[in-house]
Amino acid sequence: MLKIIFMGTADFGGPVLEKLTDSRENKIAIITQPDRPQGRGRKILPTPIKKIALDKGLEVFQPENINDEESIKRLKEFNPDVILVVAYGQILSNHILNIPKTGCINIHGSLLPKYRGAAPINRAVINGEKETGITFMFMNKKVDAGDIIFQEKIDISLDETCGELYYRLSALSAEALPKLLEKIKSGKIERISQDIKLVTFARKMNKEDGKIDWSNKGEKVYNLIRGTIPFPGAFTYYKGRKLKITRARFLDDYQGETDTVSLKSGRVVKIEKDSIFISTGDKGIIKILRLIPAGSKELTAEQFVNGYKIKAEDILG
Repeated sequence: MLKIIFMGTADFGGPVLEKLTDSRENKIAIITQPDRPQGRGRKILPTPIKKIALDKGLEVFQPENINDEESIKRLKEFNPDVILVVAYGQILSNHILNIPKTGCINIHGSLLPKYRGAAPINRAVINGEKETGITFMFMNKKVDAGDIIFQEKIDISLDETCGELYYRLSALSAEALPKLLEKIKSGKIERISQDIKLVTFARKMNKEDGKIDWSNKGEKVYNLIRGTIPFPGAFTYYKGRKLKITRARFLDDYQGETDTVSLKSGRVVKIEKDSIFISTGDKGIIKILRLIPAGSKELTAEQFVNGYKIKAEDILG
């Protein structure tokens, strides 16, 4: 039996925690962030990890600072074989990294050393990567820089959004968990150093990262839209009103009645019943299917056309 401390906050770690607790083979302690105000109503709500833990009848520890004296004392008292960290949200001090017998292990949503940092899934999609995966790695004092234990790869499909990929990687983490636990139990854990020459970074996303530059190539614009769904959302402007695009498709070589190369970027090329066609910096066309005007609910392209009277030759930007 292993004694495992699971540290997680976001729903990315949910399937891993479910897998851990369902096996009933190990002794599990749960640590998550304190309850915070969420949503428009700013209601104080438990974290997704806390909800799962309470459903399983498990105790939850929620320190404001995981590195304070009381937290470290509690961790030492549990005497863990391993601390497993999945999207927890606090940086662990060296004191904590040295507590477990095997070490602190993190599950990261990229194929390290690529995309170290807070937004690896967003950045992989935005950059048009064809594959990504998860990395099980030992933690050290530098973020996402520890030795790799093993990785699992998956392909990124052409129309996949960040949100869709997020949940696939989350499920993949849970599927791969038994492999990790087996390595810990056997005491035979490989340690593969990260190649510093291959390191790239995925800084945290902010709202302005979603601003569309229609003069970019169509594929780049489409990757930005895919890579910012559901957060922070790709946006543009129409007659001064902000529009967030929530569903779109990409036509890489539009053969319409208009010469798209000579069109101004961001121009409405044409309107069909379920879509608005927008020109980009090359022959690529973005087909907007769903969007949210500022201060409104989500609309289909048809609802938006009817309500806002957008027409061919209008400009977004």
